[in-house]
Amino acid sequence: MHLQSTPDSLASQSAVPPAMPVLEPLTYSVTETATVLGVSLPTVYRLLARGVLRPLPGLRHKRLPKKQVHGFVEGVRPVRS
Repeated sequence: MHLQSTPDSLASQSAVPPAMPVLEPLTYSVTETATVLGVSLPTVYRLLARGVLRPLPGLRHKRLPKKQVHGFVEGVRPVRS
């Protein structure tokens, strides 16, 4: 007696794990911020130097919260401490 494997029996043997949800990043890099705003990299650095945009503290590279970048586009100013 010879058993042949069918595509259905192979599919049931190799179970595919459920797809992982794609995590949306919460911050932008300076380069990503420039792209989102449609401005040059030096312009983003000028906005940072003037305090118009504020990077997250304590990080090696400057990261800007997405909410802050989108708020800048909508005209919302960051709270100064």
